[in-house]
Amino acid sequence: MEVSEVSRTKRLAQAGSSVIFCFFLVGIVFGFAALKPILVDSGVYSEYCNGQERCKKQDTKLNQLFIIASSVNNIGALPMGTYLDRVGPRAATLTGAVLCMTGSILFSLGIVKPYFDSYIAGFALLGLCSPAIFLAQFHLSNTFPSRSGLILGSITGAFDASSLSICLYKVAYFRFGGKTSLRVFFLCYAVIPGLLIIQQLTFGPAVAYERPNSKVGDDSLPDQPVRPTLPPPSGSARDRKFPARPPRRRASSSFSRISYDVHDAANDEDVKNILGKDGEADPIVGALFGLGAGKQVLSKWWLAMEFMVIVHMTRINWYLTTVGSQLVYYTGDEGLADKLNDAFIFLLPLAGLVSIPAIGYLLDTRPLIVTVLVMTVMGVLFGGLTLLHGPVPQLIGLGILVVFRPLFYTAMSDYGAKVFGFQTFGTVYGLGMTLSGVFGFVLTPLDLLTKGPLNGSYTPVNLTLLILGLISGLTMAYVIWSHSRQGRIILSDSSVVNRHTAIQEEDEDGS
Repeated sequence: MEVSEVSRTKRLAQAGSSVIFCFFLVGIVFGFAALKPILVDSGVYSEYCNGQERCKKQDTKLNQLFIIASSVNNIGALPMGTYLDRVGPRAATLTGAVLCMTGSILFSLGIVKPYFDSYIAGFALLGLCSPAIFLAQFHLSNTFPSRSGLILGSITGAFDASSLSICLYKVAYFRFGGKTSLRVFFLCYAVIPGLLIIQQLTFGPAVAYERPNSKVGDDSLPDQPVRPTLPPPSGSARDRKFPARPPRRRASSSFSRISYDVHDAANDEDVKNILGKDGEADPIVGALFGLGAGKQVLSKWWLAMEFMVIVHMTRINWYLTTVGSQLVYYTGDEGLADKLNDAFIFLLPLAGLVSIPAIGYLLDTRPLIVTVLVMTVMGVLFGGLTLLHGPVPQLIGLGILVVFRPLFYTAMSDYGAKVFGFQTFGTVYGLGMTLSGVFGFVLTPLDLLTKGPLNGSYTPVNLTLLILGLISGLTMAYVIWSHSRQGRIILSDSSVVNRHTAIQEEDEDGS
């Protein structure tokens, strides 16, 4: 759909309402750290405690809620993205809204039977609705092409801050003595996806907005100067001739094209010129452009990315699941741990918003290897500090994590877009996220291991994840460095060849 076909007022309403609904709906499962104390106070799974106020079995069962929901959230990225490609943004958004409404209602019922657990079913649906709604909003950045970055930033920022509603509910719940029960809150919350359904059926776009191809100024595709190509080493993958392939519309690749101001009709070589800007901004751009998804997935680039994603998503979700218990263990003061947990609950969504300019600057102005090294250092600092007993290192570690999390998610998407290209991005990156979601189920055995054989000590698991995080970060950095080094060698060889050719031409002219 062309922008010119829709009035400015309607486009503004569409983009504005999209941000609002993303804020309320697409990331509420990541507010689990705030929701967990309410679940405990409400007696959810208290039957596992045999009359005790709180027990390990109850805590493990509660943690499973988040583990399942977060895993379903990641696993659903690929199928929901494919579904979006087939049915369009309106149908995908309506599907997500129905899933969200159903999940909220199921969660409010509070049914725990041997054959059915409405808490697990409801929270899993709340996790699944997120990619269905979120991915379907990316095209709205084209409603105002010259402001696409602002709109996209607002949508992604709303996702980062979407757990804030659960944080505010926690404050209200305990301030007013639990008068707003889980049943009341989630039944009322089911109204919001109902409003989203009304919005989509009245003025929501049925098809995706296309980026104008013939505009001038900020909305146009800038002309790129022709650059000489350097001869790759004999026998390398870059030496092959790749046939032109028709562009395929995928949800994830559409997001990346919007992020980098790339036309949907642009091929990977056009994209390389745009992402590379001056041709030397980031040596990894175009590393696997032109290869099929199957070959890309078997490459060292994808394996390094997947190693990084699996390890760090496990680290992040492990901490989000157990943050309250870890703070009690490492501070030795339950009251102080609750205060630190409260601070973390609010810092997590707010940092996602505040850090957007810094993350954008880092990714836009520095080669990705710098970002990977920054993440590796931050991961080591977070892991090391949160292994130390005492409130100060724990607080600093929390502060590092809330900044690391949005940087990690953004940088991995940036890596995928630059290395694999947009024609296969949806499949390749989506597969990586889906597999990491499947691996996320390992968190339950880790939880049982900590509370059983490890006698409540989080240090062995945290230390293992810290080491794996360091190895995965250095592995990705090495893959990038070795490719960049090879590029410098090629450039040097090319310069020698050019100088030799110039000397020969001078000799011929002289003779």
